[in-house]
Amino acid sequence: MGTASSPGDAAGPRQAAGNGSGRRGQAARGVRALLQEHPAWVLLRSRNAAAAVVLLDRNLGASRRRLPVEQLADRIDDDLPELRRAGFELPYSGYFYVSEWIDEGVLVRRRVPQAAGETGTETVELSDGALLAIRFVSRLSKPHPAVTPSRLGAVLDGLHSLADEADPDPETRLASLLEQRAALDARIERARRGDDDALPPDAAAERAREILALAGDIPADLARVRTELERTDRELRRRLLESDGSRDTFLDDIYRGVDHLAESEAGRGLVAFRDLLRQAEHTAQNDVGRVLDSVHLAPGEASALRRLLPTLQDAADELTDTMAGLRRALQRMVRSGELPAERALRRLLGEAQDAALAIAPDVAPGAEVRLTLSVGTVAPRSVGGFVPHNPGGEDAEASAAAPALPPRAVSLTALRAMARDSEIDVDELRGHVNERVGAVGRATVASVLAAHPATQGAASVVGLLTLAEQHGVLTGKSEDVNWRSSRGVARRAVLPQNQFEEQVP
Repeated sequence: MGTASSPGDAAGPRQAAGNGSGRRGQAARGVRALLQEHPAWVLLRSRNAAAAVVLLDRNLGASRRRLPVEQLADRIDDDLPELRRAGFELPYSGYFYVSEWIDEGVLVRRRVPQAAGETGTETVELSDGALLAIRFVSRLSKPHPAVTPSRLGAVLDGLHSLADEADPDPETRLASLLEQRAALDARIERARRGDDDALPPDAAAERAREILALAGDIPADLARVRTELERTDRELRRRLLESDGSRDTFLDDIYRGVDHLAESEAGRGLVAFRDLLRQAEHTAQNDVGRVLDSVHLAPGEASALRRLLPTLQDAADELTDTMAGLRRALQRMVRSGELPAERALRRLLGEAQDAALAIAPDVAPGAEVRLTLSVGTVAPRSVGGFVPHNPGGEDAEASAAAPALPPRAVSLTALRAMARDSEIDVDELRGHVNERVGAVGRATVASVLAAHPATQGAASVVGLLTLAEQHGVLTGKSEDVNWRSSRGVARRAVLPQNQFEEQVP
């Protein structure tokens, strides 16, 4: 005979199931957000994912890590014809794909500072998500053996070491150490007798590959550390702007030089990583040499092992410099005396946003707002072309104390070279066209390029086409146009034929 259950008892299982369903729904929403936003998933879901992974790995993988934007675009342009011949639909230029990857977060764009008075170079590097995606594809194309004794041994050794070192009982730790010493003494005795054989070649190579596999995840970890440091820096700046400044302990800490970035989780991990790498640098370098001398590895594996320590050292030094630069910039922000003005600007922006939200119900989104702004005499140009002056910068005191230098003569050749880096040399192209017209009476873009190579690559071709549209005559035919890129790669295009029948003014 069964017992009757109360309504509360009956509701319990349903409530538990509801909570579980809620947790599953929340987890699914989190995965959907990753699917739409995480750079690794965005890259793998893109239409040209296969080509993109190969191009990014070829040009930014291994030890290259970072390239100027223009140089990466040129490299992509050089690789695109081969991929197109292989059947991939890639209709756009390398610069288009680089810009798209930057917008999607696959590439991270940074400005590398140069010497005083010079404009920094804009570079791009793989984001942590892109590194994860490339690593994932590499593991799929070259899967690890299903079961390897070295991988299991690494897990078991790590587990045993953790259990020994984390045990709070000193007697247990002492017994473990004595056991390890006894095993080491026995191994030393076998080595003295000549009974301790070296690791078999296959097992040694397998273990070396396991080490390389573990090390392969470190670049993505370091990229995430950089991203976390930058996020922490933005949070610290937000706290500074939102504080009232009256009796602010956080502001005082920054002024006194307290390093909040180094105290963050990412900062502590970076400091520990750098210190361990520095302590083990000499021993690890010797170990790499011994492994390369005694273990037979494929050329690519040997090269990766040889580059392992220098690559990690460079990455750790670069991240340390990044953290130090962010800390100095934060301190300059506090000590420059401009913080009150930035707080006032933030307050005014907030008030403007509040006012806009207040009138939003009464003003249609497409309503015309009559607002007149007076434009100065300076011609508008891209914001990215401006280099803001920081009066509290690192070189401010040195610049103020340095004696004024006498004016130097400016080289016209140097100015022309600088102009050619960013502008099409129309004067040169006009001279080439006029030379051909004067020699044979008429000329086309192809004949001009045949007589005068494109010194600026595709830019010279674009300049000639512009002159042809302005001063030439369409013949209704097409012609093959050949030139070489800035890296010397042969290019070819079929263009509508324009004919110059008289000299270009």
